[in-house]
Amino acid sequence: MTAFFAAEPEEAEALREALGAVEALEAPFPLHRGKGVLVAETGVGKVAAASAVAHVLTRFAPKESFFLGVAGGLDPSLRALDLLLAERAVQWDVDLTPFGREPGETAFGVRFFPSDPQLLARAERAAQALGFPFRRGVVATGDRFLANREEARRLAQLHGAQAVEMEGAAALMVAWRFRHPMALVRAVTDGAGEEAARDFQAFLQEASRRLGLLAQALLA
Repeated sequence: MTAFFAAEPEEAEALREALGAVEALEAPFPLHRGKGVLVAETGVGKVAAASAVAHVLTRFAPKESFFLGVAGGLDPSLRALDLLLAERAVQWDVDLTPFGREPGETAFGVRFFPSDPQLLARAERAAQALGFPFRRGVVATGDRFLANREEARRLAQLHGAQAVEMEGAAALMVAWRFRHPMALVRAVTDGAGEEAARDFQAFLQEASRRLGLLAQALLA
């Protein structure tokens, strides 16, 4: 079984429709099953993502997972709806530097949590087959929407991140702890800033449609 995770209801609905996950399951959050697939709507934020991933891995033991969603672009060369295949993710708002840690390093002694390289290669082939623009890179995860451009530039410099969102590093951290293969894929907006929030709903609708097509291609 392949598990697909999404934070937003629109994303999860697009995945359910694309993958034929029509059977609703009892869980602390929306969870649907289809033939060989499981779709989980985690809700927004690090805690929600971590708890949802842990629940699915312990309850259903999928063989692999993809976390598909959206992120704010930090790299000006990225255009709206480009896919970022996250080779790794960092929790940018974790600050244990007073205790001798690197910026973003967790209490586990890990700064960057990796996507599974084989699953990421599959995502790359799927994006190529669909003709979706993509690149590999780093995602930074925090507990809030990043609307300040100066802070966004600092974050990109500090962690080498191309995009920022609110779930990825936490999800990959749980997968890493479970030794479970997971890949993180994000459709990016065209940058941090207050105007991005006003345009987000329209962006989310099209991004969700594309992520649904990508999910289908990942299983082809």
